[in-house]
Amino acid sequence: MNKHLARIARRRIELLERIEAQRMVMAETSLHLHKPLAVVDVGLHAVRLIYAHPVLFAGGMTALLTWRRHGIVGLAKNGWRLLYLYPSAIFLGLKYLGSALGSKSGDSDTEVL
Repeated sequence: MNKHLARIARRRIELLERIEAQRMVMAETSLHLHKPLAVVDVGLHAVRLIYAHPVLFAGGMTALLTWRRHGIVGLAKNGWRLLYLYPSAIFLGLKYLGSALGSKSGDSDTEVL
């Protein structure tokens, strides 16, 4: 019985040494991946922020486009031209605006007699 326990103890020590060697290799490998994974982490954080606050993102993009397109006058001119060329865009926008501002419970504003 003692020989069996001694063999198990030796096997355990061998396994622990092998585990330690694998940990060292893994630590060396992870040093090379630290910067790329940090970039991916920041990207995922940005995507989660945009998903959680879409109005903030839309406002920021509008401000960026306004600044890039020479102010509000340029944005208004280009927007008016696009709405004139594509009138379905205004109806699509009004449809989604109406559904966003409508009641959340599904009740309509009209009465059924």
